[in-house]
Amino acid sequence: MSSAARHRAAVLKAYRDFVDVARRSRPVAEREAKLEEARAAIRASAGVTDESEQQALLKKLVARVGFLRVVTPKTGRGRHKRESGVFVVREGEVVEGSGQSSGQRVADGTISMQEAHEYHNRLLKRQYYGATPPKQPPML
Repeated sequence: MSSAARHRAAVLKAYRDFVDVARRSRPVAEREAKLEEARAAIRASAGVTDESEQQALLKKLVARVGFLRVVTPKTGRGRHKRESGVFVVREGEVVEGSGQSSGQRVADGTISMQEAHEYHNRLLKRQYYGATPPKQPPML
């Protein structure tokens, strides 16, 4: 793939991202103005052949997309639909709920420090995919 083709693909991707975010932006009255501004800027820079200037214009477009993402609230619409909810893994099963486990903390006094240390070691072994984890400092 040539340099021009890679640049064109990068510009088109950034433009699609811009359109996606701009369509969700607020206030609604400014959406079309933002889209028209982006279209005009891309059309105006279509004839630029200097690679460093092309990269600078692309960087400016990507920065604009990033700014719009920050100031635009997320909705369920757009190219990237995400299911919302809270999912937690308990006892190896994915369950809906919150991440707080009531009564299973050392700070609550419901399990001993020794049991908490053993649980910690089990989690470390799981983190290292069953391999022996690095040595831990001795328990106090």
